[in-house]
Amino acid sequence: MERKKEDRSLLIYILLSVVTCGIYGLIFMWSFTNDLNDVSSAKDPDGWRSPNFIIVILLTIVTCGIYSWYWLYKVGNTIQRSGDDYGVRVDESGTTLILWCLLLGVGVFISYHLIFKNMNKICRKYNEEFIDGIDDIEVYPRGGHTGGGYGNSGSSVQSGPSQKGISQESEETTQGAGWTIGMAHGAIVCTKGSMQGAEINILDGEMVTIGRDGAASNLVLADRDISRRHCTVQFNASENCYYVTDYSSLGTRMNGTLQLDREVPTRCSRGTRIILGQGSNEFILQ
Repeated sequence: MERKKEDRSLLIYILLSVVTCGIYGLIFMWSFTNDLNDVSSAKDPDGWRSPNFIIVILLTIVTCGIYSWYWLYKVGNTIQRSGDDYGVRVDESGTTLILWCLLLGVGVFISYHLIFKNMNKICRKYNEEFIDGIDDIEVYPRGGHTGGGYGNSGSSVQSGPSQKGISQESEETTQGAGWTIGMAHGAIVCTKGSMQGAEINILDGEMVTIGRDGAASNLVLADRDISRRHCTVQFNASENCYYVTDYSSLGTRMNGTLQLDREVPTRCSRGTRIILGQGSNEFILQ
């Protein structure tokens, strides 16, 4: 996940676009639409997503400018809805932006100033929540994580209490040579769904595959929002953490909002909450 730009300026946008014969403007708006999609989908995965800005330009040309009005309207509404999601007040909706554009002369500039100003506020909150606020979560590129094997070994499922009743022994550590080594096992605790209350012990390097298909998974969930092979969870004792990899069509979320990148191992600390699909099943990595 990348830090989003928080200091967009209409004046800089115009000046540099003029100096570079429009090249800076294209790059600027390309980045803007990408950031808008990332920031809005982090809270509302099913919400509207803007096409990349090159497509916006082409559709604007094909429709003799009509699409640009539609795009501006959707952008305004998306930013306002994201403001609600992030707890940021955004007064201007898509309709407001269109009304400003109807003013000849400065109306378009006012609309884009409002877009950039509101987007800066949303990106600032996004960075605080997903970048600055998550120090114990790291995303590794495919093949970049070498801790432990990715072999598919079985897991033991035992009936047990919910999260409150989990033994504190999972927090035990052994001191050695100036660093702390996590103990050799963890636990996946189901806090919601058909297996609520179950605790799955997981050893160092062991991988649990969660999915709907018993032939592809060793922790089987029958819910319709679970893919045949939904995700894998692997425990790494030396790092005292887990690596979760999503393979699903409906996604896997971390701590309620952070959508995992598909087929990319993501490092999770103990205590991380994992939500599968549309939320019918939740687990704590204890």
